[in-house]
Amino acid sequence: MKEKKILIIKFGGLGDIILSLNAIYSIRNEFKDHKLILLTEMPYKDFLEKSKWFDDIIVIKRSFFYFNDILQIRKKLNVLAIEKVFDLQTSSRSSFYLKIFYKQNIYTNGIGKYAKAKHDNPNRDEMHTLDRQKEQLKLSNIIFKKKINLNWLYPSIKKDKEKIALIVPGGSKKRLYKRIPIEIFATIIKFLITNKIKPILIGSKDDFLVCEKLFKTFPIIKNYCNKTDFLKIAQMSKQATISLGNDTGPMHIIARGDNPTLVFFTEHSNYKLCGQQGKKVSIMRFEKNNLEFSNQVLEKIKKVTLIQSSLT
Repeated sequence: MKEKKILIIKFGGLGDIILSLNAIYSIRNEFKDHKLILLTEMPYKDFLEKSKWFDDIIVIKRSFFYFNDILQIRKKLNVLAIEKVFDLQTSSRSSFYLKIFYKQNIYTNGIGKYAKAKHDNPNRDEMHTLDRQKEQLKLSNIIFKKKINLNWLYPSIKKDKEKIALIVPGGSKKRLYKRIPIEIFATIIKFLITNKIKPILIGSKDDFLVCEKLFKTFPIIKNYCNKTDFLKIAQMSKQATISLGNDTGPMHIIARGDNPTLVFFTEHSNYKLCGQQGKKVSIMRFEKNNLEFSNQVLEKIKKVTLIQSSLT
């Protein structure tokens, strides 16, 4: 008997991966008797293997030429063994990948001319990722799961007595416009220290300079920039009294830890399309007034942590 296999295609940034966990889980839940394969790229293989949702994770290195990607896919994947393909990336690149399955009369769900179940809502680009993927999966009669099991990412952890705050002051170097001024983070850190909440800086190599500058100003804080992986960030989010940061990948992981989380958006990114999800997430818009925004943030910190001190 031919083994039933389902393929999910998902690349993108860390935040996009985290937002797609609901759709991925929904597909897994729908096809419990199938082998589930994920097509993605590094560094998500090791991370998503922890979920145990997949029977195989295939990694390719995307190139400038789509044709080279196709060669990699054909080399690493038995196309004819696939029964259905779900493209959760829905980019022009991933839509092109569907061609190799479409030609073999394999069921494809995505966008573009090679998708048999085509999400052609003209407003799809104005929808939040979760709403867009929910509507896309509905085309294949898949029930979208709002609540999913993420125990593999957020294990039950007893909080330490020391109060900590995760601070994410950076973001991709390619999108510096999504960062709020470092002076605001300095104000926040000073306030946290005064109120006996220990700040911990989180970031990647792109954030080294901004983290180093804050660390030099406040040597008492911890600088974990480029020293944590995705799972460690998730674990720390469960320990945190509060977490604050720019609209960037780690904040998506932190937000789903369901502790108080403040995410800062500039005018250059739209939370309605890709806002962080979690039970205790607050989205705050920066409008180019450092003092006013700083005061708003400090008031919010006081409210969610029950700090009784003044702002000064």
